[in-house]
Amino acid sequence: MLPSDALGYHETYYGDKNRSSYDSNDVKETADGLLGRLFYSYDDRYMLTTSIRRDGYSAFGTSNPRANFFSTAFAWTFTNEKFFKWKPLNNGKLRLSWGQNGNRQLDDPYLALANLGAGVGATMGYLDNSGNLIQYRYLTVGRLANPDLHWEKTESFNAGLDLGFFNDRLTATMDYYITPTVDMIMNRSLPGFTGFGSITTNLGKVENKGFEISLNSLNIKNSNFSWSTTIGFSKYKNTIKHLYYVYDNVLDAQGNVTGTKERDDIGNGWFIGQPISAIWNYRVTGIWQANEAAEAARYNQRPGDPKVANNFTGDDIVNANGTTTPVYNDNDKEFLGQTAPPILWSMRNDFTYKAFNFSFNMYSYWGHKSLSGAYLNQDNGTSLVTNLANAYQKEYWTLENPSNEFARLDAKGPSGVNSPGRLFDRSFIRLENVTLGYTVPQKWASTLALEKVKLYATVRNVAVWAKDKNWDYWDIETGGLAPRIYTFGLNVTF
Repeated sequence: MLPSDALGYHETYYGDKNRSSYDSNDVKETADGLLGRLFYSYDDRYMLTTSIRRDGYSAFGTSNPRANFFSTAFAWTFTNEKFFKWKPLNNGKLRLSWGQNGNRQLDDPYLALANLGAGVGATMGYLDNSGNLIQYRYLTVGRLANPDLHWEKTESFNAGLDLGFFNDRLTATMDYYITPTVDMIMNRSLPGFTGFGSITTNLGKVENKGFEISLNSLNIKNSNFSWSTTIGFSKYKNTIKHLYYVYDNVLDAQGNVTGTKERDDIGNGWFIGQPISAIWNYRVTGIWQANEAAEAARYNQRPGDPKVANNFTGDDIVNANGTTTPVYNDNDKEFLGQTAPPILWSMRNDFTYKAFNFSFNMYSYWGHKSLSGAYLNQDNGTSLVTNLANAYQKEYWTLENPSNEFARLDAKGPSGVNSPGRLFDRSFIRLENVTLGYTVPQKWASTLALEKVKLYATVRNVAVWAKDKNWDYWDIETGGLAPRIYTFGLNVTF
């Protein structure tokens, strides 16, 4: 079968009943855009800019391949007003802006279209004259089409202030923003009778809001010595406002309807009013100790295994002897935090003294958490070990070495919760870079017919301080290896 304008080279082997060993793929996507912009400035005090753009992308549904996006911004340099007389502040600007942007980052440029997949029926075919089974090959629809799939849009409102003091020896930038994202491109689950697990569509609303501050200061400057500092700080909050716009009734104790609540997506771990990165899981409260063997047995566990909070006892099993067997399900899960850090800050200092320069940089991610099962010491179930050999030094709970932080070898959770993760605070401060340099005097460099010679030494990942002292599983930031790197260099300019 030869390629054509309609078929191209995509999956041409579907036309071969014997399905030869070759495969083929042809992807085509197109995009277009128009932009109009208007800018106006008056007396270096008032500035206004507006824009409109219309973008198109072939991956969206046939009903909505294009979308319009608008923006406007206003700035007022109030220090240029005649009434402003405060001399320490030499530059001040107020900024207000609102705009829209679109997201077209799709995993597949054909997501809005149904697709075909090849199959072979084990019992579909016929027997030839020799009694051999000749199987039929067939095509199946593996994805539902969605002609209404359209652009994901993000709106952004920003209020900012730029300040400069003492002839810009000290400058500051402050911003407050609200950025809701609507019509998010998501895979919505479908009921089983449809024959499809999900469909790609536009749903939901997520809002980000926060503020950012940046400070730059020239602390000292004279003929031989200078010192400058840059500090950045940001804090943000992410909240799911809407998902599928499906509402359930809220009932009181007597079964009366008192209101409605939008349904959460428990399968994806998305909850209205919570951040996308919310941690919703079982809470580990400690380790069963030797004197708690009888209680641990109720959970089908033994000393050295993790304790898991059983918050809802209404569905526990009552045994014939009057004892109860705890049951774990979604009713026992809790919101334990979020994996994305809501607070970030950084600081850099630069020093120069004659021909020497020295600098260091540090940063911090704060307020985020994660679950880890490394404390369970399930040595045969982690990618960080080979042939049951530890990749790093580990502690084990034993009768002689009891602990409430780490478990016995190959510890197990209660029935229904095989490997409960323990919550760790991943907040940290890292001294990321230290650099020392020396510029050879010009008279020495010129003797070698060189314009400039500089020697330098740098250390990366100098130190890290973790808030959670119980984290002992590789690097607190990445969860992997973080080597310290030493660099010695020579820059020569001819």
